[in-house]
Amino acid sequence: MSKFEKLMDQIRVNLNDDKRFETKLQWIRERVEHYSEILGLSKEEILQAFEDKRTYWAANYYQEANFPKLDNKVKIFETQEELMESIKSKQFICPACNQIQSSPYKCESGHKDKNDKVCDWCSYGLFGTAGKGFRFTIKESFLEKPMIDDVFMPVEFKGTVYDPEFNDENKKIS
Repeated sequence: MSKFEKLMDQIRVNLNDDKRFETKLQWIRERVEHYSEILGLSKEEILQAFEDKRTYWAANYYQEANFPKLDNKVKIFETQEELMESIKSKQFICPACNQIQSSPYKCESGHKDKNDKVCDWCSYGLFGTAGKGFRFTIKESFLEKPMIDDVFMPVEFKGTVYDPEFNDENKKIS
């Protein structure tokens, strides 16, 4: 049995119900294969990285919200340096108040709404970036941090294909 199959077997045991979670196991297998193809890493390395970071039940961990398809809405950077080079301004748009500020994770703009409440939206909160964020991963560190990050939209990527509000009428090449 290959290392990949051993890891899949451990997940199957963790799910504790072969029939009920048959589709979940197939989803995991397909998603790991997808990440392997796109990132050029082995299935074994990817699944091991996922399992090393998993701290809760496999049925809740392995889901689209945690492991989305690596499609044209997820930017893959080769290195951390490439990421930093692409967002030179270090300015991000809060999805709640639409103010530009310096944190990619928490609104610190000081913007007050009509009820005089200061915006304190967080990309890591219950509603995340409310579908208005920038999703990316870094290939060189993916095995240490096997996730797709979802942060406030960098101003450099607003209006590009990586912007969830992007449409063909307002194209911008990035």
